[in-house]
Amino acid sequence: MTDLLTPQDLFESPPPPAPPSPPTPSGPPLAAPQPPSQRRSGWRFVSGLVCGVAVAGLVAGGVALVNDGQTDSATPVAPSAPAVAPAQASPALGSVHDLVVAIRPSIVAIHTTVTGTDVFGQPVEGMAAGSGFVLSADGYVVTNAHVVDGADSVSVTFDDGAVEPAELIAADPRSDLAVLHVARTDLVPMVLGDSDAIQVGDPLVAIGNALDLGAEPTVTGGMVSAKDRTITEPNGQVLVNLIQTDAAISPGNSGGPLVDLSGRVIGINTAVSGQGTNIGFAIAIKPAQQLIEQLRDGQVPRHALLGVSTRPPADGSAGAEVMSVEPGSGAADGGLRVGDVIIRFGDEAVAKPEDLIAVIAKRLPGDQADVTVHRGGADVIVPVTLGAHDETAG
Repeated sequence: MTDLLTPQDLFESPPPPAPPSPPTPSGPPLAAPQPPSQRRSGWRFVSGLVCGVAVAGLVAGGVALVNDGQTDSATPVAPSAPAVAPAQASPALGSVHDLVVAIRPSIVAIHTTVTGTDVFGQPVEGMAAGSGFVLSADGYVVTNAHVVDGADSVSVTFDDGAVEPAELIAADPRSDLAVLHVARTDLVPMVLGDSDAIQVGDPLVAIGNALDLGAEPTVTGGMVSAKDRTITEPNGQVLVNLIQTDAAISPGNSGGPLVDLSGRVIGINTAVSGQGTNIGFAIAIKPAQQLIEQLRDGQVPRHALLGVSTRPPADGSAGAEVMSVEPGSGAADGGLRVGDVIIRFGDEAVAKPEDLIAVIAKRLPGDQADVTVHRGGADVIVPVTLGAHDETAG
């Protein structure tokens, strides 16, 4: 397991050479490019330079580091208003170029500043970059929580070249989602699609501020490689309901949309494998919509908690073996014990610890369920009531 790259790690890392300046695009710029000598970006685990979330051989799919001429820095219940463009029938566009032209006004680049310390303990300011997309005409923008984590300030660059200061309305690290707000009322929102309806093999397009190259956004194409993936971050946070894709996702892409060929958002790009080739992950948009609306209202969503830590059973059997039980949790109150092997939660089978995490992620605090466990050679049913994570604890 690889640890998260901290701001301290970044400020103490020697700066590598800057990337070459990209060719001048023919279309309208997304953001004015900076001189190459004043920026850099790269992979945390491929080149040792990218910050963000690292997940068991996965890296955040995109916070690109930027050098501001000093040093570098690091860097996820019903709607109260119809702020999100709903899924609707939309004919397939004539080409990927047509698709990009249609959705570019809704794609944004996000830049943050973070204060850290250098090797001498002196405060220095660095920058990082990511992506996002317009949620509503009245200034709300969606991105990943890790894109804005720890930021002192956030700005959003639009397709018309305007750069606006942004307010962080709310962020939810457990789902890696965040909502920003800018003082504009003329924005073009993305249309949200139905991620439940996609099938493995369906074509997809990723678009965003890859490598923070400026000017036009970067566009890559691929397909749905798998659905309902679960990945675990080194800090124990788990992301569920992920779409796996072979569309290239690079540093700076985090928070940008993964869209179908009608230009509807299917997922939010968030991570990429550091051990495989063309394996990226996006948060499926349908289960994320309710969370996004809560964040838009300034509320951090509450997440269900069982209150156990688990591992694969030592004998190689299916299930999730309980290693510890948190006092006062739903697991403790219900009677789960260390050594129990959870094989079913409600009506859903649990073949491995990740299955248990995924099924609990679908529930709400206060939900009740019968948990089936192997105990002492017999199957035992333990009724539990789920509690809630302490969101103030991170």
